[in-house]
Amino acid sequence: MNEKKYLPSAVKRLLVFALVLLMLSLMWRYLIERGLITSEKIQQSLDQSAQWSQQPWLMPAVILTYVVLLGLMFPLTVLVVATGFLFDPYWAVLCATIGSLTSSAVSYMLGHLVGREAMEKHGGRMVRKAEAFMQNNVVKSMVVINLLPIAPFTMTNMLAGAFKMRFLPYMVGSALGLVPGLLGVILLGEQLGRILRATGSSEIFRALGIALLAVGGLALLLYWVNKSTPHGE
Repeated sequence: MNEKKYLPSAVKRLLVFALVLLMLSLMWRYLIERGLITSEKIQQSLDQSAQWSQQPWLMPAVILTYVVLLGLMFPLTVLVVATGFLFDPYWAVLCATIGSLTSSAVSYMLGHLVGREAMEKHGGRMVRKAEAFMQNNVVKSMVVINLLPIAPFTMTNMLAGAFKMRFLPYMVGSALGLVPGLLGVILLGEQLGRILRATGSSEIFRALGIALLAVGGLALLLYWVNKSTPHGE
């Protein structure tokens, strides 16, 4: 197998996704500058979301949202960006981490119930691709799988359950693989919010610079993980 083949697609997807988000935020900023959208209304909405973080119901609601949407194969990255956009970074990291890991646990249990044969039968090429990364070292396998976009988030977690990986090492590896990406994507989402709230061009350029650094750091991490992983397509 060619161990380098994942790198271009992983980095390209990351860069395209980040570019689309940045272009959308700049478009919204243009509409604000033209008076078509009021920055006051955006700020009120963001202030309201910040107040939600004080409510006891919000954490269970966010966790349930992550479990349900990820169970429907909704992209994890989009959920994390929205979390980073709406809430302060510390609270966003906490919610995204707990929500993602809860979804990982639920998906693992579902995969365990479904079984390996059914997953391989209906999963197709993506399952075979993820299977190539599932080694005897459970922690290392889950770190790689959660860092590299090998297959949809929920599918890889179900596959881990179907393969009957040990649950505790599976969760440890999932956490280690998820957190770096969550931090980078939440930082990106936070900067998108700053672009919309900015009162001057210097704040916009600062937010853009931090967003680009976050994307660049995450791209370098993907490169390093891909280079050091002995498996590939």
